[in-house]
Amino acid sequence: MNHDKASTLLAEGKETDVIAALISIGLNEPDGAWAQNTCLHYLNSENENVASAAITALGHVARRHGQLEIEKVLAAFERAKARFPSLEPVISDTLEDIELFT
Repeated sequence: MNHDKASTLLAEGKETDVIAALISIGLNEPDGAWAQNTCLHYLNSENENVASAAITALGHVARRHGQLEIEKVLAAFERAKARFPSLEPVISDTLEDIELFT
């Protein structure tokens, strides 16, 4: 999915579409900074599934772009873990990707 379609789905706010858009952003978005910032925004969601997708997408951004603002990402992961302890395994897997690719 392209940038415009992903942006539209995010704006519409339907959970399944937001999740699909986040994963697509991680896999396809050419603007790494925009992808990171969008994922960080949705990582603050009160919806655990959306937060999980944002975490996974950040791992894809790290793999594709080779860089992230690590301090921002780590702080966001800590906040997400405090809200949703069940996301610990997803965060752990994503941290491995970030360490490997950045």
